[in-house]
Amino acid sequence: MSEPTQIEEKKNNTNRFLVFLVIFLSLGLGITLWQYFELRKTVSQKGTEIEVLNDERGELQSELEEMLSELDSMETDNDSMKVELSNRKNEIEDLLAKVKDKDFAIYKLKKETKTLRTIMRGYVVTIDSLNTLNVGLRNENEQVRTTLNQERLKSQELQKSNENLESKVELASRLDVSDVSVFGVKVKRDMTGKETDRAKRTDKIRICFNLAENRVAKQEKKSLYLRILSPDGNILTAGETDAFKFKFNGVRGYYSDKLEIDYDRSEKQYCMDWEKPSPEYEILPGKYTLFLYAEDYEMASTTFDFK
Repeated sequence: MSEPTQIEEKKNNTNRFLVFLVIFLSLGLGITLWQYFELRKTVSQKGTEIEVLNDERGELQSELEEMLSELDSMETDNDSMKVELSNRKNEIEDLLAKVKDKDFAIYKLKKETKTLRTIMRGYVVTIDSLNTLNVGLRNENEQVRTTLNQERLKSQELQKSNENLESKVELASRLDVSDVSVFGVKVKRDMTGKETDRAKRTDKIRICFNLAENRVAKQEKKSLYLRILSPDGNILTAGETDAFKFKFNGVRGYYSDKLEIDYDRSEKQYCMDWEKPSPEYEILPGKYTLFLYAEDYEMASTTFDFK
């Protein structure tokens, strides 16, 4: 092979190598650029996801703070409900701490927050019902006290105006009591009782009295009722349904005890009790007012102080 031919062949080989090198470098550059843009896309997506998660955590935090504020505004006199509200408040404060800690999964926090929101809606309904019931009971007690005072005045006026009228017979047929005594009873283990004037020791409030002889009254079964007004203005009831109400002086109210007797016109002694509804029930110290009724009219009233 001649020298010019060899030189020409070397040039061609060099050119082919350079072309191959350019193609190889172009492919490498293209792959590198593709990887770069893919990485930028992934980073951008991750940034968007983080931003969305941060927004969701912010919304959860605002919702939990709003729920905490709602709890603080809920008012109730019910002890059990107060405990429930306190427990829910602790749970919300715990969730607030988790929301600020990015290690906790957002979907779990959303689920717990939704559950608490559902529970709180139920509390709103329950507290409204309890408050409405308490207002109704206070109004009833006030109405009963007002009615009692009004009826006592009416009864006094009626007795005076009818002294010289034929209606004396009807009034005379009403039962009367004497020797009224009131005391607390501490029930012993053998179920016997011991008198006490200490509120903390009292299991029962007992009233004993003599039902006077009355030759005008009918011989028949009669219902005697006891009503006890506690120092806080509430009636100590035998039960809280309509079955434990009776009509007196034109109104219906709760009684503390009921006694059925076969009245035969003779004088006899009777006792009536109000018993604590549960061992945990606390009898308040202070002045108690007791009313005795024969059917629908008042026979007597008295007071007793527990220390």
